[in-house]
Amino acid sequence: MKVSPENQAELPLAGAEVRVEVAKVIEQMGKRFTDIHGPQPITLFDPDEPAPQYLGEEMDDWMIGWDALRWYFETPERFAMIEAMDYHPSNIRVRSLTDSLALATWDVHAEMKFRRGAPVGEKLRANAILRETSEGWRFIYYAEAPKSTMAYMQDLYANMASPEFKQRFPAEKNLTDMPEPADSKK
Repeated sequence: MKVSPENQAELPLAGAEVRVEVAKVIEQMGKRFTDIHGPQPITLFDPDEPAPQYLGEEMDDWMIGWDALRWYFETPERFAMIEAMDYHPSNIRVRSLTDSLALATWDVHAEMKFRRGAPVGEKLRANAILRETSEGWRFIYYAEAPKSTMAYMQDLYANMASPEFKQRFPAEKNLTDMPEPADSKK
């Protein structure tokens, strides 16, 4: 079942100032991913965090601790095959967990060009926990989650239908957008 505004709870958001400041850090993260030769995203992690956690969507397992993050973000060989990368965050939502911790969730449109091969792009979801420090909000936990293969295939097939054909069938009549029958929630 697709999530729609009618079937999800209202998210208790952080105050406006926290939302703006955390969103700025997420946007900085995007700029640092995009500028593969400039400052790396590791600089946006809280240096006082003893065990920062990072999960890139392409990684098999979590990277925990500074040695793992330095390997991921600072090893020149990792970037040798990448010609360009763009990271565009959107739909940023921020929730205060405490006065100094915030949970953020957002969407990412990521595009990459490897030295060999055509440009590629993908849509991801990301989430993070950030801590307020004397330097501003900093990541202590960050994770990306790609859509499942099934969700990508559904999007692929949906995008193959022409706009004229789609107009004949309003979204509310699509089976994937319909709520579950009342008796299925027992």
